[in-house]
Amino acid sequence: MSRIVQKFGGTSVKDPEHIGKVAEIVAETYSQNKQVVVVVSAMGHGTDELIDLALKVDENPEPRELDVLLATGEQVSIAMLSIALRSMGLKARSFTGPQAGILTDETHGFARIKTVHPSRIESSLRRGEIPVVAGFQGMNGNSELTTLGRGGSDTTAVALAAALKAECCDIYTDVDAVYTTDPRTVESARKLGVISYEEMLALANSGAQVLNARSVELAMNNSVPIRLRSTFAPENTGTLVTTKDIAPEHNVCGVACDASRVWVRIAISQSFNAQESVGDFADNFSKQEDAVQHLLSTLISLGIDKEIISLKRANGINASWLEFHCEKRILRDVQSVLAGSTNQLPDLDYRIDTGLALVSLVGAGIDRDYLISDNLAQVLRKNAIPILMQTQQVLRSSILIPGAFKEQAVKLVHEVFCSTTAEAYSKLSKLELEAEKLALARAEEATGSTSAGLMFVAELGAMTDPIVSESNELDYHVETEARR
Repeated sequence: MSRIVQKFGGTSVKDPEHIGKVAEIVAETYSQNKQVVVVVSAMGHGTDELIDLALKVDENPEPRELDVLLATGEQVSIAMLSIALRSMGLKARSFTGPQAGILTDETHGFARIKTVHPSRIESSLRRGEIPVVAGFQGMNGNSELTTLGRGGSDTTAVALAAALKAECCDIYTDVDAVYTTDPRTVESARKLGVISYEEMLALANSGAQVLNARSVELAMNNSVPIRLRSTFAPENTGTLVTTKDIAPEHNVCGVACDASRVWVRIAISQSFNAQESVGDFADNFSKQEDAVQHLLSTLISLGIDKEIISLKRANGINASWLEFHCEKRILRDVQSVLAGSTNQLPDLDYRIDTGLALVSLVGAGIDRDYLISDNLAQVLRKNAIPILMQTQQVLRSSILIPGAFKEQAVKLVHEVFCSTTAEAYSKLSKLELEAEKLALARAEEATGSTSAGLMFVAELGAMTDPIVSESNELDYHVETEARR
């Protein structure tokens, strides 16, 4: 009997009516002689509401206690869905993250899954039950509750799918597929029938919120196929996230936007010749070399990709600047590192700008054609969109801009590089669509049956009517903090 893991997000279980709909989807899958494991998020905006509740008591709640509070959101969902399934005559049993064997590191608020011991889930399946597992949470080595951060339920689902050797992991959400960009913002966004783990990971790391980046990385490392589907249109085939051997290679697969980036510039007032690499930068400081190296390594340990740390010579003053952008989530940690470095680097100065957005172009072509990155910058400049910083990482080229320009920038970049009318795309679109069809055929051939969960008919190029959301706000405004 084949196994499948199904994950349902907060919008899918936001109230009893929606939970009933989820129960019907689960029951339909179970009726196909499959073993089904379900992972759910907190109901609706339950996590946000619990955070707001904690903030009313303390503006900076203790992380351990906050995890204990936030974990209750998913516990409500697993109990409600189990009750709904039992009302339909099905045997269902709820499990918290720790009960399901989700073991994490010691970090509170953004823990990583270290391993999964699914013995209780295996036993439940052998009894013919449908295990309903709380996403987003686990237990560390000290038997303390931990949470996995935003989108953590996706990671829970993929981790369980890998541990249980499930045929695939279906992620149900309020969108019906992965698109070339958010279809609620850009009307011409195209549906992607198949995408590789690598390209999906690049999109997720660039701000596309359709799948959690950690879940994609985990799926890639364990060869777990992911299908993104809509709870509200379960008959639609959605998007298959799979290996490069099956997925087609897109020259440009999409445009993503992270609307909560922070720009950090660090100056150390000492004369030296700026070089291209960060390593050369540190080597030029004879007396302060260890302190500079420690600063860099500490920043990288926070999760800042060394590929986006750049060095610039500051005009008109005797200093050079390190600059990078990062998630707003780690801003306090960055500030703490910079404040702690002033003892070893007394001349250190820095500036932090918030209220920024990172617009990224993603695809295999980024790595082999430098003109794509050049053209990306030209598109924004021609439309008077300020470029604060440009970086390039594997499969993606990104530009940091004031947040007020984000929707305009995404629409422009998508029109030039991703729309079916774009000159840059038109030469590739037919070949890529044919490649997607071939990829689906390969998946069918590889599995030999529909039970492997990989064979489905993709409506390539099709999309539902999008909800268009536009903003006319174009004020150039960022919030700045500087150490003087």
